[in-house]
Amino acid sequence: MNELAAALTAATIVGLGAIYWQLKFRLLLPTEARLHRERLDWSERGTFSQELLEAHPLPETPEALSESIQFGVDRFLARFGGVDLFVWIRRDEIGSFEKTDGELAVRTGILESLEMADLNLEDDLWVQASEKEGGAFWSEDLPGDVGRLLSTRGGRSLRLIPWGTRGRLWGLIGAVGGQESAAAERHAEPLATLAAYFSSMADRAARFWDLEGAREQLQGGLDVTMQRLDETNLQLIQRAKEMNTVKEVTDIISDHPDQPDVLSAIVALVAKSLEADICEFLLLDDETGELVTQPGAHGVDDGPEGRYRISLSTKEASSVRVFSTGEPFVTGDAQNDPQVISHYAKLWNVSSLMIVPLRIESRRIGVMRVGSFKQDLFKPEHVSFVQVIAEEAAVLIESAVLSKKLHESNVELKHLHSMKDDFVSTVSHEFKTPLTSIQGFLAVLLEGETGDLTDEQVRFLKIVKNAADRLHLLVADLLDLSKLEGGLKIALHRLDLVEAARNCVDSQRLAAEERGVILSLEAGEDLPPVRGSEQWIGQVFDNLVSNAIKFTAEGGSVSVGIENKGEGLLVRVADTGIGIPKKEQERVFEKFFRASNRADNDGPAPGTGLGLAICRQIIDRHGGRIWFESEAGKGTRFFFMVPTERRNTPVAVKNT
Repeated sequence: MNELAAALTAATIVGLGAIYWQLKFRLLLPTEARLHRERLDWSERGTFSQELLEAHPLPETPEALSESIQFGVDRFLARFGGVDLFVWIRRDEIGSFEKTDGELAVRTGILESLEMADLNLEDDLWVQASEKEGGAFWSEDLPGDVGRLLSTRGGRSLRLIPWGTRGRLWGLIGAVGGQESAAAERHAEPLATLAAYFSSMADRAARFWDLEGAREQLQGGLDVTMQRLDETNLQLIQRAKEMNTVKEVTDIISDHPDQPDVLSAIVALVAKSLEADICEFLLLDDETGELVTQPGAHGVDDGPEGRYRISLSTKEASSVRVFSTGEPFVTGDAQNDPQVISHYAKLWNVSSLMIVPLRIESRRIGVMRVGSFKQDLFKPEHVSFVQVIAEEAAVLIESAVLSKKLHESNVELKHLHSMKDDFVSTVSHEFKTPLTSIQGFLAVLLEGETGDLTDEQVRFLKIVKNAADRLHLLVADLLDLSKLEGGLKIALHRLDLVEAARNCVDSQRLAAEERGVILSLEAGEDLPPVRGSEQWIGQVFDNLVSNAIKFTAEGGSVSVGIENKGEGLLVRVADTGIGIPKKEQERVFEKFFRASNRADNDGPAPGTGLGLAICRQIIDRHGGRIWFESEAGKGTRFFFMVPTERRNTPVAVKNT
């Protein structure tokens, strides 16, 4: 029994051992081998992943990305064999890099001899690969034209794995295997890792490229902005120079009335502001119908070659065209421009030329020309600047022309006036001597010294005497006016104006009584003396008072009043006569003017029409002024003011 038990035990042990080894060889050893291979695969994948993460920098360009892809493929093949790879890139535009419709970046093994077109994948394969998680896999029956081509090269499986950035497909990894499906599965994880590496590179590259594109765009915008700022700064500097030039031109025009010198200064300023080599004015000669270069032109010889005359009939000349049309002209190549006479452009070596019209309102008077040896120098803003200068210069030129004409007219008038004064003076003196003889002989005849006269002879002689007296008065007035207008210097002394007025009133009282007119003098107390001439101020009083009496009807009155106004004494000669018509009042002080109104009881009032003109001349020479107030039918009031003596010594006056 014991032996049987031992035998059974031994048999059991042997059986169990056989079962153990059978299980180990059939189950455990393959499992252990598979686990060992998996450990090795995991180790290889870990090492592979580590190499991908550490060994390659950020791709800064598409070329660098291709290098990263090549690096990843090389690392993959070094760790995992039995498969051939190809990698497609098809990305959108990113940053400053253009869109890539299709680029075969890598192909290895049996694929190296194929052309890019051979491995071109149909769109539906791209779609299938991107729609399935982990990509698409085919075994044995490979898809499409690519699949049939790969099968002829020994390919038994095809795996397509997409890669790219989030939301954007950049490309596909194609893995072609010659093993069975189970063997091809071993490459799934490493290929996924490789795709993740590519996607990481693409994501980093996309971010970097976007940033670089934004930076370049920003830099470009900044460069453009800085360029515009520089251009604006230069324009502001130029505008400031132009504004300063305009101010200087204005100041010169205001301070220097001599036209030639001013024009020379203006062209020099404009040439300096625009950095021009030539600047000149061409003015119209009305007599010849030519535009003539003015003296003082900048950069132009004053000799015959520089100062030229161009007829308005020369229509091909740019200066004539601008003058005729009133439109500015600018060219950057005057020597070859058909709108310019090249002879002068070449003579002066001018390339850039600008011409603007000179005009006063709608009347053209010339042109202004600016030239430079440089090509394409003048811009539209330069034209606007020169037009402003031309407008200022045109006003100056017009003013100078008018001043010249006025000066010539004044010279002519002075000459005529001098001739008239000489004539009046000569005639008056020639009249005075025989007239004095006539008056003397008339007095002898009327006094009966030559014998008795009949009443009719006396009446005729009195008529002749009255005519001689009026002629004598006219001659005296003409001589006085001629002296005053000829610049007679009146000697001014300390004068009692009230006493001069009293003398006049006393001498005119008989004439007033004969016409039935009341004549009076009113003057304030303690009036100061004035600076004046007793002779000439007395003549003013006589003229004003005698006129007032002549134009006042019987029963009327004439009053002379004097009052102190501080700086001078105001004299008033007022009458209650017929007054002066309003329409004739502005001519009262004209020479030889006599109002159309007449005294109520007389015919034409006697007089020469020179009295008031002489009064104004006298008062002007005394530094005073004379004026009047009048209304037809209500009388007239003449006023004149004479400055007082600085040393105010009172003069006692009694009213008369």
